[in-house]
Amino acid sequence: MTGRPGEGWKIFADGDEADNVPLWKVLAQFRSDDLDEGLSLNAAIINHAKPSPVRYYNLAFVISFAFGFLSVLLLIGLLVSGHSTATDLFFYFTLAALAATIAPHLWRQAYHYGLKIPDAPLKLPHAPDRLFDEVLGYLQKVDGPKAYYLSRLRKKRVPLKRRQFFGRLRYFLFSEHSKDRGMVMRYPTAMSLPADLYLHRDDVETMLAMSRPKRRGGPGRNTKYRYDDAIIALIGDPRLCALDVKDRPAAITTVKDWLSEWFETNADASGDVPRRDQLTRYAEKICAHIETIAPAEGG
Repeated sequence: MTGRPGEGWKIFADGDEADNVPLWKVLAQFRSDDLDEGLSLNAAIINHAKPSPVRYYNLAFVISFAFGFLSVLLLIGLLVSGHSTATDLFFYFTLAALAATIAPHLWRQAYHYGLKIPDAPLKLPHAPDRLFDEVLGYLQKVDGPKAYYLSRLRKKRVPLKRRQFFGRLRYFLFSEHSKDRGMVMRYPTAMSLPADLYLHRDDVETMLAMSRPKRRGGPGRNTKYRYDDAIIALIGDPRLCALDVKDRPAAITTVKDWLSEWFETNADASGDVPRRDQLTRYAEKICAHIETIAPAEGG
């Protein structure tokens, strides 16, 4: 990923495919701790916004396909007409048909991103949603995390420009269905987008950690997982004494690994364990506690 290392975003590099988190899954994690529930709620918002864009998208496709087919017929007619009096007529008809084939494509590009380079997100043609806009806010920043796709041949991560998320149909980039995402044109080339867009797993965890105060439940919220038991078990682990908390990001990742191991080992019959991003704040607290007691022990 690109971005300022001081901001905590992942430096862009090719790596393990397990680190690639689809955008639709990222937003679902923001929406709810239950992934299926998050997907369902996001789909309802996208489906509510779909009728008008889908209608114009289908109309543009039909017009472009029809005139494209007509262009082929006219080109054949132009070739077989030789130098007859009909040659000029076929030529102008062919040019007109080719222009009509391209016009819907150009109209879609202008509708998505405007007639000039957008300096800010364009006005949505539908009602906004707070969580959609929150995630988009990260992706629209100059120094924010970079979404990317995988090149078809070499499987390399190819970052997207932040203006990709300025368009009027930007909500559709978070759809689980490739047909919805296909309505959004790639910026600035106006080509179709690849099947899936991703964020690096570490960037997703950072975004979730930054948004957590806004999503915190009330005092009566039930804890789903046995975090207290996991922390108590880890307190007596000799590995904590050797943990280097000077490298805080690495220390947090290590503690998350240990907590994850505990949950995997002590899972109940359902096999349900917390996601890694749900372990972040507990790992941060453990590292902070170690940092506070280290100077005291040294003194």
